[in-house]
Parts: sequence; structure tokens; C-alpha cells
Amino acid sequence: MRSPNGVCRISCLLGLGVLALLTNARAQVGTVRSAIPGEQFMVAKHTNRPPVIDGVFSSAEWAGANPVSVNGNSPATPPGVVPNIGLPFLFPPDTPADSSFTIYTLYDENNLYVAVDVTDDIVICDGPVPFLDDDAEIMIDGDRRPGDVHMALICGPGNPDCPNPVVNNEGFKLTTSACSQSLTDPSNNPSIVWESKAGMRPHGFVVEFRIPLDSINTIDTSWFSNLFPSFGFRRPQPGDIIGFNAAVGDDDNGGLSYLRGEPAPHTDSFTAWDGRSVGWYVFAESDWGNLYLAP
Repeated sequence: MRSPNGVCRISCLLGLGVLALLTNARAQVGTVRSAIPGEQFMVAKHTNRPPVIDGVFSSAEWAGANPVSVNGNSPATPPGVVPNIGLPFLFPPDTPADSSFTIYTLYDENNLYVAVDVTDDIVICDGPVPFLDDDAEIMIDGDRRPGDVHMALICGPGNPDCPNPVVNNEGFKLTTSACSQSLTDPSNNPSIVWESKAGMRPHGFVVEFRIPLDSINTIDTSWFSNLFPSFGFRRPQPGDIIGFNAAVGDDDNGGLSYLRGEPAPHTDSFTAWDGRSVGWYVFAESDWGNLYLAP
């Protein structure tokens, strides 16, 4: 007769084996689609020939990546979710030619590389901030715990009412417009280092990103999500899964885009790979998808 401890050990080993098989199966597929927020899955393959971050998409440079295509044809559910948050002038794209995109991811020993190839029939870049122009946005959640960006924004070093300001590399968002204007959220952490470059192409634009792995912490060090937070820094390793999302803003009118106070002749939109339409929050890390760094 097996002891309870022996049965437990066998069950644990079986569970780990099933998890490994599922992860391997997902890696073989390259991407998994799900209508549940936070369940999208894509694979970043290792490369020995990293792409040049110049805003010029090269099929040869990104040949090793698994392309993930996104459009807003089913805006209520991912992939391709369009936020339904009460703003009167934010609508799903009219067609894939109006706004759609393909995501490419690779990594090497030191960096994560992301390309967002955007199809857009009207490209506008007139400010006043990058996220109100045509743009590409990348979201990273190293520790796969919610609240990192949110708390860093409301309880960062700029808030004198916070006795313990939040500064961490566990969660952040990177925005680059079609004319290469960039923005980091939260903006109060100089250790989030990255570069990007946008470039025009026929019927759209491309944004390429390079995020050093040393800018991403997979250890949860935040007091707001853990009463006993860990310490230290561990960058992503081969075989890790990190939280990840990508989105594209479509400004078809210029100026304040979807924040304008009156109707405009064209529709402005915003489409994300993962997330929820009703109840959308751009910094809801639990609704972001998953990126597997394939060994």
C-alpha cells in the first residue's frame, strides 16, 4: 500500500509532466488563441542574428519569428479586443485595411526584440502625445503579478503621500508613435531602458523594439501584491513565460484622436492582442497575454 506522501509525490510529478507537455505543445504551435482575457500565448524564439532596430521590416531579419496577426473583426473578445469603456469616439476598425497588425518576437542572450507591422490606410502623427497618434504599444509583466504599473503610477516617487514609493521593473508599457516619439509608463524609473524605431511602409508603418532583458525583473518585489515580497533581480531566462501584450492605436482624425469632444469624419480606434473589452484597463496586467521564451 502506498503512503500518502508517496501518492502526493507521484501526483506532483504527473502534474509537472502534464504542465511540461502543455508548454511544449504550445511552443510547437507558436501561438494559442483564446476568447478569455489573459490567455493568449505566443512564442519568442532564440536568435543568433538579432534584427537591426531601424524601423525597416526585413523578412530575413525576422524569419525565425512566429508571426501573430491581430485585427478587430471580433472586438468584444481577444485576440483583437477593442476597449468598450464609454469613450464616445472609440470604435472597432472599419476593415483590416483601416487598422490591423502582425507581431514578431525574438530574443538573444541580452535582449527581447519585438516588431509590430501595422496596416493603416490613414497614418497621422501630429501629437500632442504619442498615444494619441498612430502608435504601437508593448506591455511587459516580468513577474506575472498584477498591479506593478498601476501602483508605480499612483504611488511613485512623485507622490509625497506615499511613504514607500513604488519603483520596480516588474511591469511597464512602452509606446512609440508612427514618427518615433516614445513614452515609458511608468516614467519615473530610469532603469527601464529600451529603444525603438518607427518607419513608414506602403499602406501602413512598422515599429521595432529592443528591450534589454536586464530591464525586466521576474521576481515580485512589490509590497502591494505580496505581504512578504522577495528581493533581488532575475532577468528572464530561456524557458520562462512572462506577461506580454501588444496594441495599436489608430488615429484617423488628428489632434486629440479618440479624446476629442465632438464627432469626426473618420473613426479612431485602439486594438489589443489581449485584454477585455468591457472593463478594459490598459495596465491590467492579469489581462495581458503570455510570451514564452523558447530554449
